Amino acid sequence: MAKTYSALLSIAVLLAFGEWARLAHSAKEASKAPQHGDEHTAELEALAKRSADGVIRFNPQLFERYAVGKRRPYSLIFFLTAVHLQDKTSLGLRPLRKQYGLLAKEVLKSGKGGGRVFFTELEFKESQALFHRLAANSLPWIVHVSPSLNIGSDGPLKIKHEDVMRHDNYGHHHWKADDMAAFLLDTTGIKIEKVEQPSFMRSRLFPPVFVAAVLAMGFLAYNLYYAPFMKNLALWVFGVLVIYWFSVSGGMHNIIRGVPMYYPDQNGQVKVFMPSNQGQLGAEGFIMGSMYLGFGLSVAALTFAVPKLASESGRRYAAYACIFSAVMIFRQIVSLYTWKTGYRWRTYF
Repeated sequence: MAKTYSALLSIAVLLAFGEWARLAHSAKEASKAPQHGDEHTAELEALAKRSADGVIRFNPQLFERYAVGKRRPYSLIFFLTAVHLQDKTSLGLRPLRKQYGLLAKEVLKSGKGGGRVFFTELEFKESQALFHRLAANSLPWIVHVSPSLNIGSDGPLKIKHEDVMRHDNYGHHHWKADDMAAFLLDTTGIKIEKVEQPSFMRSRLFPPVFVAAVLAMGFLAYNLYYAPFMKNLALWVFGVLVIYWFSVSGGMHNIIRGVPMYYPDQNGQVKVFMPSNQGQLGAEGFIMGSMYLGFGLSVAALTFAVPKLASESGRRYAAYACIFSAVMIFRQIVSLYTWKTGYRWRTYF
């Protein structure tokens, strides 16, 4: 009886030890196998490294794989864009996308992301339904999706106010990479001190190119100064008129502010005059500048050129032509000014 009891006890011990060994082996193998979140993180890191600037081009399929779920071990930053609006100067989508890429590249290079945040972009035609889910009603639109945000397969997302990069929090929408870095710090806690802007002045080619340019400009200036055509009065008169025309047309303002030359209306027709006194287009300024120049030249010709004509009848007809030209140009200037501002002119004769 005692021998039977000892044998049964030995068998029970062996069975228990075998089960413990099996469970330990299963746990060890499970720890070696990649978890679902770790697998997604590794795939996103690979996609970011393959991208030219660290920004992953998302579509509905990638959104379904890497964003949908109750939780994620990483944050997602979405930059929403539209190909058909990238040339619209007022939105500035192209330079904004470039600045966004600079920040993504800096985060990837610094290693501060560490699988915690990934930069992505969505294009309107490819992901129109996602635009509605992210409540993007205008562009530019940058939104942070936190790891704890519960995302289903459909329906609007409950994005917090502070998870959207808005104009009232970060100034105008012509954001630089440093502005986006401030948004990254506020939403994820990842701090990027400064994003280096690409510049030719930091290149190794800059010193020799700069020296060569200075020498070439000196050589050109010396030869121009002693060139015979530089003593031609007509050339200087033409240069003065071009400078005057460019100045009164607001050419420098257009360059600094990036004012578009024209804009298409809702019917697709090109408009060169903005129908309000809030601003003007580039072509509008150059047209008005040409009118100012034409009026000034008419008065100047009447004052200085007409009296020097030898023929009396020639002086008369030339004077009539100058007066008629000045009057018609002045009327057109006043008409456009009245149409744009709404002010009315009073005449007393």
